[in-house]
Amino acid sequence: MVGGAPRPRILVVDDEPDMLDFIERVTRRRFEVTRCTNGEDALTLLAEQEFDVLVTDHKMPRMTGLELLERLGDRHPRLVRVLLSGYTDVPDVERAGATGRVHHYVLKPVDSRGLLAGIDQAYRVRDGLAPFAGQG
Repeated sequence: MVGGAPRPRILVVDDEPDMLDFIERVTRRRFEVTRCTNGEDALTLLAEQEFDVLVTDHKMPRMTGLELLERLGDRHPRLVRVLLSGYTDVPDVERAGATGRVHHYVLKPVDSRGLLAGIDQAYRVRDGLAPFAGQG
């Protein structure tokens, strides 16, 4: 708890353990962090628990981050959705942003300031205070 209020909950999905460790280190002061390594486990966790933020890698085996977001559809409308990608030309990401399935897109390699700024921007997009910003 920060100032008596519970910290927002973040679910981080990435198949790379080093990236999961990095994101947890960067976000754990502001968020209660839950992590998983694939989209199937993420869908199970999202069905069982409430999260404020979902940060998912774009390219993962079996189910990509975009497929995860598509499977979520319009469920969890207050869930802030951030997509990480190592690819610079991602028209699918822009389409997902236009439909509200992605609130912000952060380009890899991720730096701590960029990630936190991306999450903050995603909150503003979700709340209608800013347009989808594409890469961060």
